[in-house]
Amino acid sequence: MEFAGKRSGWSKLLPYALVAPIIAWILTTIFWPLGTVTRESFYNTGFVGTQGSFIGFDNYKTVLSSGDYWASWGKSFYWVLGNGFLQTSLAFLTALLLNRPGRLISFFRTWMIIPWIIPTIVVAIFWQWIFNGSYGILNHALVSIGIIDKPINLIGDTAWSMPILIFINTWHWFPFMTIIVLAGLTIIDREMYEAADVDGAGKWKQFWTITFPSLGKIMFALGLVGTLWSFNVFDLIEILTSGGPAGATTTVPLYIYQIAFENFHIGQASAASIVTAACLLIFVGLFIKFGSPKDE
Repeated sequence: MEFAGKRSGWSKLLPYALVAPIIAWILTTIFWPLGTVTRESFYNTGFVGTQGSFIGFDNYKTVLSSGDYWASWGKSFYWVLGNGFLQTSLAFLTALLLNRPGRLISFFRTWMIIPWIIPTIVVAIFWQWIFNGSYGILNHALVSIGIIDKPINLIGDTAWSMPILIFINTWHWFPFMTIIVLAGLTIIDREMYEAADVDGAGKWKQFWTITFPSLGKIMFALGLVGTLWSFNVFDLIEILTSGGPAGATTTVPLYIYQIAFENFHIGQASAASIVTAACLLIFVGLFIKFGSPKDE
């Protein structure tokens, strides 16, 4: 009986023991840094590792009244919407083309993932080599065939820099979305399409009445995670433009980085981070409330 009692007590503790490591990991890697950033947002800390003075909500007042901060939000909206539209369109088109039997189709299904697995730094160097105004092969080709008279620095142009970055990022990431959409297409019952064919429904109508609604849950997850993921992209933009030219590609993550590590205002950057996180949490709440698929 005593042994049974000890065993019962251990059985009660076992679930807590199993989840304890992940809880400790979350507390260490998420809540501790978040607490540190929150604390620094109330101080006028300049350099990393230095101790600032307590200034209350002054950093938040500076951020909320900063035109540059809200301008960076405009760039982020442009960036997120551009990536979302282009990646989703290409992913759906590619997935629909690959959702059929055939040896050649199987080959493309296997190898289309290559752009996604290439490291970002390699992607940046590759496309810089193509679009560069001085030595880019695109300019060389266009000049050679007489389309343009002189090279154009697309990445360094205030009007073209953001569209070019969106194109590069889409090329890098749309294969991942394609695989997710393709996986969703394979579980749709083919009898639904056969019944639609019998009823005389065309491919376009089948897409909007069968395919797209059947992928509702997948698109919801991709929409939520993909938006947050795209919003927080930093490396590609920093490598190619560093937020330029003239701030044309300074999204919110770039703005916070520049305030923290170029202007040396850690406290102000911390406040901007907290405000940004709060805005994203509001977005997540609204997206879940109004965008979650309804169970039929």
